[in-house]
Amino acid sequence: MRRPVVVRCTIVVALITLCEGVTRAGLIGRRTLVPPSEMVTRLAALMQGNEFWSDVAFTAGNILIAFVAAIVAGFCLGVLLHQLPRSRRALEPLIASYYALPFFVLYPLFIVLFGMNAIPIIFMGFLYAVMAMITGTLTGLDRIPRVFQKVGRTYQLDSFRSALLIQLPAASPYVFTGAKLAFGYAITGVIGSEFILSNEGLGYGIAYAYNNFDDTTMYALLVFVLTSVSFLTLVLHATEARIQHRARAGAADRTASRPTSSSRLLGSVLPCVVILLIWELLFLHVGREALASPLMSAQKILVLLGRPDFWTNVAETMTALALALTLSCIGGALIGIALAMNRQASEAVEPLLVAFYAMPKVTLYPVILLFFGIGMSAKVAFGALYGMIPMVIITLNAITNMNPSLRRTGRVLRLTPTQTIFRVILPATMPEVISGLRISFSITLLGVMIGEMFASQRGLGFMIMNSMGVNDTATMMAVTVFVGTFALLGNSALLRLDSRLHR
Repeated sequence: MRRPVVVRCTIVVALITLCEGVTRAGLIGRRTLVPPSEMVTRLAALMQGNEFWSDVAFTAGNILIAFVAAIVAGFCLGVLLHQLPRSRRALEPLIASYYALPFFVLYPLFIVLFGMNAIPIIFMGFLYAVMAMITGTLTGLDRIPRVFQKVGRTYQLDSFRSALLIQLPAASPYVFTGAKLAFGYAITGVIGSEFILSNEGLGYGIAYAYNNFDDTTMYALLVFVLTSVSFLTLVLHATEARIQHRARAGAADRTASRPTSSSRLLGSVLPCVVILLIWELLFLHVGREALASPLMSAQKILVLLGRPDFWTNVAETMTALALALTLSCIGGALIGIALAMNRQASEAVEPLLVAFYAMPKVTLYPVILLFFGIGMSAKVAFGALYGMIPMVIITLNAITNMNPSLRRTGRVLRLTPTQTIFRVILPATMPEVISGLRISFSITLLGVMIGEMFASQRGLGFMIMNSMGVNDTATMMAVTVFVGTFALLGNSALLRLDSRLHR
């Protein structure tokens, strides 16, 4: 067994032993954390019943359908956007802000369109997964070396054979990375939807156990989800490493022509017009009980902007976002730097981080509530839980892939470790760190919003959840549009900074 695997297993065993010790000693109450041995015992008992495996089959089937649909649709849309660079540039802020949107507000619409069955849950998983596949496909196609295209023309390959024999193999490492992320997001969307909106499945089982104060069953189901997701993620991680070893893609192609101001304006306006048109057509089909129209939502936004309590909720969300984003970025960057300075530590810990990130974190909300209670601390913890791991992974990969001559130059100049970090590593990896900040911004905002839906009585997420409870679709859509606009503006500014630093 390789040493990183041994270290990884040692870390897991140490954490389990620590949890067992502190719970048995009474340092942490049983209402907060159950001993791991009792979790496993309860899980073994649950696995002997047909109801447990029925929930597993229901959840696994939904995840599989959502994942396959996202792979197919995401790959096709990614190829299409790659062929339309001007449209792609116009849509970049929308793509970057995608994961900040609370898609759960669309569940009443899906119920009206498809009924009370598994299809709305599958759609939720699909919506969360498809953008990861689009991004992975675009990244892979960007990094196909030009010489490969010249080889295809030399052998007189047609477009189909060139795509199948040259472009797809060359882009496969990044496409597979997108597929791996899509798998994690499909799990998050499906189990999260079951957690909130379903009456069967693993997510529903966790929520039901929490609401009935059955903490042992809740933790047992969480152990099953965490173990299953970790195993599948580690398998995908190992497969991804083999693919990247066999197929090395080149640097991103940034030579495409820049759009003019008029075409940029047209490309920005056209997607908004299309979205509004689809929104209006859906409203005419399902009615205001399931979806408010664009006009009704705009009127509601104007009403909300004039109410002091709305701005109180905005201030609550912005405060939680600022604190969570600070923790995510600073803490994630420091952890990433610390891991990158030790190669064996990074090899051992990175798969664990990827596995934990793939877990549907909405299912951890009962644990967050037990530790932090209802209020600001729980929302900040939710936001940091979502945003910190991407920052750690991006910082770690940026330092690992840094030009090795820079570190050797630091050693030649006899720089101390602190000087090496601040004068060599941070300046060299700043573009990637800003990219991590941009990604963490949207995901942290999503985490804060979800935290407010379940662990707060103030904030924009609480307004959305409260509106869902009374079927106030106008307020739901108005707050969602407000959050989406804020995320869009924030990501646009970060995209400009990211692009400038990369140039």
